[in-house]
Amino acid sequence: MNEEEWTEAKDILFLHETGIPPEKIAKVKKISIERVREILGNVEVVVKRRNKMNVVQEVGNQNKWKDELPTEEILNHMVASLEAEDRHDGARTIPSRPINAVDRSDRLGEDRKITDRIEAGKVASKAPEPLKEVVEAAAIAQRERERAEWEDAQSEVSKLLDDDLDL
Repeated sequence: MNEEEWTEAKDILFLHETGIPPEKIAKVKKISIERVREILGNVEVVVKRRNKMNVVQEVGNQNKWKDELPTEEILNHMVASLEAEDRHDGARTIPSRPINAVDRSDRLGEDRKITDRIEAGKVASKAPEPLKEVVEAAAIAQRERERAEWEDAQSEVSKLLDDDLDL
């Protein structure tokens, strides 16, 4: 089916779908009633051949740079014309009094081993390559020691408070 026949078939199908009888279609299009019925009889073939348009794909295919990047000059101009977005995701609550920062390092449920490894990795990243493993192990050990000392101090304070309450 060439382009002209395809256009004619689409027109006939459109007219038929709008409710116009085949006899009137034949008269308006100046073709035989048999030809109109033949086209309408092959509606499935026409529907299958109907162009299924994907709007995004059609617009993308019109892009002159779809197959290759624009020149360096155009890219630089595009970058220069872009501005950073100034986003405002809504008003923040302004507290009536200052809120103190919270130390979350001793909360139950925290994965202390992962936290220790991450912090040790930060420290080790500044060390020379051959010493990274040693520095990381030392940093983990230091954090564990400090945590144990803190827990001991907390328990001693709790004991003192408990003793004071036993008057």
